[in-house]
Amino acid sequence: MLVGSGLLTTNDAMTKWLTQDFPVSQVWCLRTVFVLVPIVLLAPRYGGYRALLPNRIGPQVLRAALFLVTTLLIVTGLSLLPLAQMVAIVFSSPIFIAALAPIILREQVSTGRWLAIGVGFIGVLVILRPDPTTIGISALIAVTASLSSAIRDLVTRQISRTESSLSILFCSTLLVIVIALAAAPWLDWIAVPPLGWVLLLINGILNGTSHFLIIEALRLGEASVVSPYKYSALIWGAMLGFVIWGDMPNLWVIGGGMLIVASGLYLLREELR
Repeated sequence: MLVGSGLLTTNDAMTKWLTQDFPVSQVWCLRTVFVLVPIVLLAPRYGGYRALLPNRIGPQVLRAALFLVTTLLIVTGLSLLPLAQMVAIVFSSPIFIAALAPIILREQVSTGRWLAIGVGFIGVLVILRPDPTTIGISALIAVTASLSSAIRDLVTRQISRTESSLSILFCSTLLVIVIALAAAPWLDWIAVPPLGWVLLLINGILNGTSHFLIIEALRLGEASVVSPYKYSALIWGAMLGFVIWGDMPNLWVIGGGMLIVASGLYLLREELR
């Protein structure tokens, strides 16, 4: 989860970079095609290409639909918000996971855990500062992406009992490619220079590898235990945002991020106990 979250944040930084020069729909579609590269390379090591086939189609389609929605929301949000703020909001998904785990995974939640979830939500509100003059559609997109990501991870944990990590990643990627390419003729795309293709290739490889590692983490460990390690992405997001764009996280983002991390670490400590 640590390595996957680090790679995913690096991937998000590259996605944000690409959306400055290319339409969101174009980046979203073309990078997903290149996600097939790590899948093809990993398949021989994980049971061959037959391992890509799903055992249960229904749950795979549900997870793929959530992956589709989450991917589109994240790419759109990255084009609108500073990287550190977007990452801080999206990677608050462990809070949603802890809140939804009793409903989806039938996990028991203690009073202390509910309090920690509340502190995490306060952290998100501190970052957003929701009043008519500061909150906008971009912030709402980020929160929706976080919620969608949490539900996707819970479904991933549930179906990983019967589906391999590569099969989950392949089926979800395939749906995104089919939808994106079907919509391509109606979208306003622009010509991609050679350097753009290289960046899209790297973007797809990072995206595929990071999601494979995160799916593996959710398959091997309980969702509420491994998910808090996603908070390491807050550090990467702040560093990359400053180095690439000079975005210095303000005190609201830093303070809210600290509350989110404190909430996640408490949830992790409770699970380990």
